[in-house]
Amino acid sequence: MSLHASTTEFLHFDHHQCKAQLKHIRATQDAPELANRHWVDVNLPDQWENRWKGYSGPVWYQILWSQQCDSTQNTPIALAIHRISMAGEVYLNQQLIWKDRALVEPLSRSWNAPRYWMLTPANFNTGLNQLDIKVIGVATQTPGLGETLLGHPEAIIDQHEHYAFFHRTLYFINLVASLTLGIIAFIIWLLRSKESTFGWFALTSFFWALFVYNILSLTTFPHSDTIQFSKVNLCILILYNLCFITFSWRFANLKFKKTEIMLWGISILLGLYLVFASNHHLQLALFIGFIYIVVLFLFNCLFFQWIALRTKHPEVRFLALVFLLYIIICIHDVAKIFLQHQMGIFITPFSAPLMTLAIALILAWRIAHNMNRIENFNQQLAHNIEQKKLELKQALKNEHELEIENIRLQERIHLSHELHDGLGGSLVRSMFLVDKAEQFNKQQFMSILKLLRNDLRQIIDSGSSLGVAVPESPIIWAAPLRRRFIEIFDELDIHSNWDIPQQWPVPPTALEFLTMARVAEETLTNVLKHSRAQNVHISLSQHQQQEMTLRIEDDGIGFDPNMVQTGLHVGLHSMQIRVQRIGGILNIRSQAGQTVIEVILCRQHHHLPNPN
Repeated sequence: MSLHASTTEFLHFDHHQCKAQLKHIRATQDAPELANRHWVDVNLPDQWENRWKGYSGPVWYQILWSQQCDSTQNTPIALAIHRISMAGEVYLNQQLIWKDRALVEPLSRSWNAPRYWMLTPANFNTGLNQLDIKVIGVATQTPGLGETLLGHPEAIIDQHEHYAFFHRTLYFINLVASLTLGIIAFIIWLLRSKESTFGWFALTSFFWALFVYNILSLTTFPHSDTIQFSKVNLCILILYNLCFITFSWRFANLKFKKTEIMLWGISILLGLYLVFASNHHLQLALFIGFIYIVVLFLFNCLFFQWIALRTKHPEVRFLALVFLLYIIICIHDVAKIFLQHQMGIFITPFSAPLMTLAIALILAWRIAHNMNRIENFNQQLAHNIEQKKLELKQALKNEHELEIENIRLQERIHLSHELHDGLGGSLVRSMFLVDKAEQFNKQQFMSILKLLRNDLRQIIDSGSSLGVAVPESPIIWAAPLRRRFIEIFDELDIHSNWDIPQQWPVPPTALEFLTMARVAEETLTNVLKHSRAQNVHISLSQHQQQEMTLRIEDDGIGFDPNMVQTGLHVGLHSMQIRVQRIGGILNIRSQAGQTVIEVILCRQHHHLPNPN
């Protein structure tokens, strides 16, 4: 089992005699003296760049665990570490059990090299044990520690072999397959130089094999340091991309000279920028290079679909289908990099050998087709095209009908939320006014009806945020809420405090403005209906341009926040859906004497990917 920061999880070494209990997992940046280290709790796998932005150097991970075994048992324990990025040392109870060959630049590359060790009873104590792992990482290269396993040797070795298969063996198979097919294509090109498709395919396979080799490499040779290695590796990927594009166009017997010259020119300039980028601009350079590669690759795969639709050659169409799979794989793996998922596997190494084999089969089929032309090929192809057109037309028609039905359903849900949050709140306030009024005349009754009418008009008018004007200042935004609720608060002897800034640092969007208004209205209505509060505090703050916070706090009886997740509280659930719709965060904390509803609207920053 993997280690997580929990003191209640048990790692079983022998289901009859032994068991171990995880105590603590923490990490610290290196310091000259142990007393000066600042420890933080972590979970494994861990990437410290999210915590210590831009930090390069050593970080210590400490795992405390206890185990009890029968004294008559001589049971070994297996330790496995899936990833150390980039190099490191491993200590058990202050004793060194392993270290990388190079702990200074050029560093060893253990980020894709899973390892395991067999620990005999002489290595560990009965009771508390301490596992210290020193990791020397480099910023922009996803520094950190991967999944760490302790347990029965048989189970740990099985997991280690499973991980090694997907993260090393498949890459090695990929490397061998790419080189083999590249050599075959190169020989065909030498024998028939007019077939430039085979030459570009050979170059594509060569650069891809070189890129895969760099992934498998445990050293930075022949480069001087990890950063230089990463830069060159990214340049290799750019060259692979260019050769791949040229190969696909030559395969379809097409040439786009101006476009090709432009792409090669941009790529050369970008490669020079990557190689000579200073450390200050390194992260930006790597990000630009990675985005350029991804966009260019996806553009070519999509553009090739258009080429396939215009051609009558079936091998081109088959290659277009292969490129569709490339699109799915690329999107999956790029999303995994951007979202920083450390669990699971990349699809690229698993499917690339099959993809390469499919492309090789297409090339072989083209040779056979050129030698054996079929007279009725064009007629059959035309029939297939018409059939596919009809199927596509019907599919688009069905998709259009489903889309219309979905839009109608979304509008109904949206209208129900608007009625609950807007008109529902107004009805509750009106009920309070009627209930508290000792005398109720016709004018008061007409005022309530006009207020309900205005709220209903507002719901109708704000069905789309495109037509909603954002108030010039937060004071103007809060004025209608204060006017509606402060009179009722005074009637119920509820003291309200409104902390609203004078100006917007950055004005919200129309949809954000409507959402905050609805959340505030629903929350204050709930205070009236359920809280029995004596004091209410409403604040709106925007400490930085990327974040705006609406906070409403009362000293009422409180409620169970879990009701929101189970759907038992319709109003709060509606608020949660609204906030999530605009990418915000709704925090709910409640206990007797204090209930806090907090909405955080933020504009997210994307993490830079690791080009490895």
